[in-house]
Amino acid sequence: SYTETCTSSGYEGACVSISAGCCGGVVTSNLCSGSSDIKCCTQASCSTPYGSGTCMQTSLCSSKGGKSYSGYCVGPTDLQCCVTGSSSSSYGIDISATLSSSSASCLVSAGMSFIIPRGYRSSGSVDPNVCTSLKAAYTAGFKTRDVYLFPCPTCSKSAATQMSELVTYLNANCKSQWSGRVWLDIEGSQYWLGSTSSNQAWYKQLKDSCKTYSVTCGVYSSSSQWSAIFGSTSFSYGSELPLWYAHYDSNPSFSDFSAFGGWSSPHAKQYQGDVTQCSLGVDKNYSPSF
Repeated sequence: SYTETCTSSGYEGACVSISAGCCGGVVTSNLCSGSSDIKCCTQASCSTPYGSGTCMQTSLCSSKGGKSYSGYCVGPTDLQCCVTGSSSSSYGIDISATLSSSSASCLVSAGMSFIIPRGYRSSGSVDPNVCTSLKAAYTAGFKTRDVYLFPCPTCSKSAATQMSELVTYLNANCKSQWSGRVWLDIEGSQYWLGSTSSNQAWYKQLKDSCKTYSVTCGVYSSSSQWSAIFGSTSFSYGSELPLWYAHYDSNPSFSDFSAFGGWSSPHAKQYQGDVTQCSLGVDKNYSPSF
């Protein structure tokens, strides 16, 4: 616990008991009231799931190009763990529910830097909440705001029509808040056609529609889903697109990845599914390059 705030050499800190081992940073005397044991502690070291850093006020962290994470430092709410470097932009979420402004701010404070809301539903229609979520994410400060397209191969609408409906809707309603990428959600053989050859043909049309409508795409799948839908892990089409793969091992790294579908390395990993964070149901994702 701390008794009051203090500032030393431009760094905000907290007055703490030195004998109790409360300071892991720079100790400065004569800045705190109370006993001589209470001294100003600044630049304390801190550790977060997004990397190690130094405790400082959020405004100073921003000026240093870092990212602030709350809950890792002793002191006022403005005193947060400042993490610099690429490790601070490696985590994100995907959602099928609507993102509220309060959940969006909470998620950014928790270290999430990219978000992928559902843009198209398996029922064969645009998700009417997608722009609400993208706008909330933009305002809260999410760095990257993509969408995913859950296709309906069994619907009467062609793959190209489904892509066209999504892209047209996004461009008309939230173009400036959307980062521009559509992830093709390839999972759930029960949503697909009766044969792997029919599935392959439909997927090729979907992938080709990215170029038709001048949209940047990526592919979401897993080795098991890919094989179940297309008949083999060696089937390859669109492997020049970035791959976002799923493996729920609670391990935010690519150490488990095995090549499939023509991909030798992934872009992102969905490592934990169906968890609640900031009052929202989310899947958790890791990527060093989002």
